[in-house]
Amino acid sequence: MVSPGTGAGMQAQSKQRVAKVIDQLLEIGAAFPKDGGEWNSISRAISALNGVFTAAKKEAEPKPLPVPPTMPGGGLGGLGGPPSGIPSPGAGGPPPGGMPPGGPPPIAPEP
Repeated sequence: MVSPGTGAGMQAQSKQRVAKVIDQLLEIGAAFPKDGGEWNSISRAISALNGVFTAAKKEAEPKPLPVPPTMPGGGLGGLGGPPSGIPSPGAGGPPPGGMPPGGPPPIAPEP
């Protein structure tokens, strides 16, 4: 059985009543100095009542995706060899930069 007074119409009517209370508190608060303790108390009550209007709009915060575990010292890419296509140091290929020792080969003149 559903409890009486929980339908959308009753909720809308209750929100209107809360809005009237907030308006009344603003009128009452105008009689006090803005830097006094009385106004601070009324202001906090108004802020708490505003939660009636903002509570339904809040959505659950998205959770970040899980990060898979890596080997210690592996960083994001994990431990492994050099990227493919790059020879390991001392493999006999040209040094990084593509220039063989002694400079580029001589260019022969065109006939």
